[in-house]
Amino acid sequence: MESITTKDLSYTIGSKAILNNISLNVPEGSIYGYLGRNGAGKSTTIKLLLGLLEETEDKIFIQSKSLKQNRTEILASTGNLIESPCFYTKLTVHENLKYLDIIYDKGSKRIDEVLELVDLHNEKKKKASALSMGMKQRLGIAMAIFHDPQLLILDEPLNGLDPQGIFEMRKLFQHLNEQGKTIFLSSHILSELEKTATHIGIIEGGKMVFQGTKNELLSQVEKDIILKVNNTEKATFVLQESFSVSQPSPNKISVRANDDQKFNLLLKTVIDNGIEIYDIESQSTNLEQIFINLISKNHD
Repeated sequence: MESITTKDLSYTIGSKAILNNISLNVPEGSIYGYLGRNGAGKSTTIKLLLGLLEETEDKIFIQSKSLKQNRTEILASTGNLIESPCFYTKLTVHENLKYLDIIYDKGSKRIDEVLELVDLHNEKKKKASALSMGMKQRLGIAMAIFHDPQLLILDEPLNGLDPQGIFEMRKLFQHLNEQGKTIFLSSHILSELEKTATHIGIIEGGKMVFQGTKNELLSQVEKDIILKVNNTEKATFVLQESFSVSQPSPNKISVRANDDQKFNLLLKTVIDNGIEIYDIESQSTNLEQIFINLISKNHD
């Protein structure tokens, strides 16, 4: 079942097309990373998903229900953090959540639970205005998850966090996901999405250029195997018929082997020809490079 579905979603401002036939398919229970350069249309998509921009046609569906026809019901079971956290700066951290509790009636236990989850329990008496940028981001997450929503929609939730904060937020997202929550998030920290996301959508110029599982995206990786051998000339000669081979240094060869079958053939060929292997390294393209490659292809 899909948690979020859009069907050829488009959005224009005047004569400028911001989104062009975006068809999102966000599986229930996934962590869906939404990638794109600044101005690609990520924030516009999120605002449409949250009903903050008017959808002229009935093309957004949350849990199979039309957002246009069931807006109040859908948003009641959705948590969000968009652009920058919104809270009362003159209230303390605890008071901000207490204010939310007037609406949701979850009780003091839930306030303490959420503060522990986002690691703000020791700051609960601080005024929101006195928090660091990273702590404000955590308070925004706390307010987004306070009512225990099944779907979280987060726009750049890692902004302002130091490496420790990013690590803790990753663990929080994984914990929430293990509880069955679907998380749709945009982020420019590609290395973090590589560790966290189960599914990836990439948007460029208002168009989807990739959508699928993270593993499907990473399968596009070009993997180079670096072998340190006793005879690079012989190794190059016996391998060049089946592989792309280069020589990065006098006693090493670099061989393109994109899958396990190719890797096994590589080793078998070298060993069967009596070539001694002293060391093996693997160099793979990461998510950032794949992202750049996809964006570049879209402009070709």
